[in-house]
Amino acid sequence: MASSREIRRKIKSIRSTRQITRAMELVSAAKMKKAVHSATTMRTYASTALMLLTQLSERVEGFTHPLLAQRPIKKVLAVVFTSDRGLCGGFNTNLFKKVFEFEKMMKKDGAEVDYIAIGKKGQDFLARSGRNIVLSYGALTNHPKLADTLSVGKYVMDLFQDGTYDQIEMLYQNFISPLVQKPTAYQLLPFSKEAVMTLAEDLGLKHLKNIGKEDPTDYLFEPSPAAILGNLLPQLTQMQVFQAALETTASEHSARMVAMQSATNNANDFINDLTFHMNQVRQATITREISEISAGKIALEG
Repeated sequence: MASSREIRRKIKSIRSTRQITRAMELVSAAKMKKAVHSATTMRTYASTALMLLTQLSERVEGFTHPLLAQRPIKKVLAVVFTSDRGLCGGFNTNLFKKVFEFEKMMKKDGAEVDYIAIGKKGQDFLARSGRNIVLSYGALTNHPKLADTLSVGKYVMDLFQDGTYDQIEMLYQNFISPLVQKPTAYQLLPFSKEAVMTLAEDLGLKHLKNIGKEDPTDYLFEPSPAAILGNLLPQLTQMQVFQAALETTASEHSARMVAMQSATNNANDFINDLTFHMNQVRQATITREISEISAGKIALEG
C-alpha cells in the first residue's frame, strides 16, 4: 500500500496538470467564441452567393465555364483541413476516418486520389500512411484570413482548369455546435447545384434550404450573363475554401475546449479518489498505532 507521502505527491502532480488543462480550456473557449462568430457570420454570405450562382446559372442557357466542366473522374485532388496542434480529442482522428471512406469510394469508381494537406497533423498523417501529397500548408487554421487561402483556391482552380484533375474535393470538420463537429466531404469543383444540395441535406443547413427551390426573380444582366457568372465562379470558389478554413478553426477550438474540460474533470475525480485513499491510509496507520500502544500497555500490565 502506498504511503501518505506518495499519495500526496501524486495529488500535487495532478493538481498541477489540472491547472494547465483548466487554463487551456479557458483559452480555447475564448478562441472558440471568436472563431464561431467568424464562421457563422460568413455562412450568411456563403449561402447567399451559392443560391445566387445556382439560380443564375440555370437561367443562362448554353453558358460554359472551365470551372463547370464535367469530365470522367479519373484523378481527384482532395484538400484536407486539419489542425496544427493536438490535444483536441478526436478532432483529427474522425476526419482521417472520413478521408479513408472518401478514398475507398473514389478507388471503387476507378479514380486516383492525391492530396493537399492543410495543417501539420494532416500532413503527418498523409505522409505516414503513404498518400501522395502534392502540396502542404501549415499554421493556416490558427487564425485564417482570406489572404491566407487565396493561394490555395488559385492553385486548385488552375489544376482543375488545365485538366490535371477532374474533381476537387474538400474534407474538413464542419462546425455544428461546441459539442458536435461533423467530418464533411464537399465537391468544390466542378461546381454543381447537386453538390450544394447534398451538403445542405447532410448537414441540415437551414441557410441553404432554398437552393433547390424555383426562383421567381426576374434578373437583368449587365454587361452580360457570361461576364457576370465568369467573375462570380472564381470568387465563389475562393470563398468556399475560406469558409472551410473557418469551419475547421471553429471546430478545432471547440473540440480542444471540450477535451480540456474533460481532462480537468478527470483530474478532479483522480484528486478526490486519491484524497479518499489517503484518508483511508492515514486512518489505518492511526488504528495500527493505537493497537500497538494498547498491546504494549497490556504487556506491561501483565
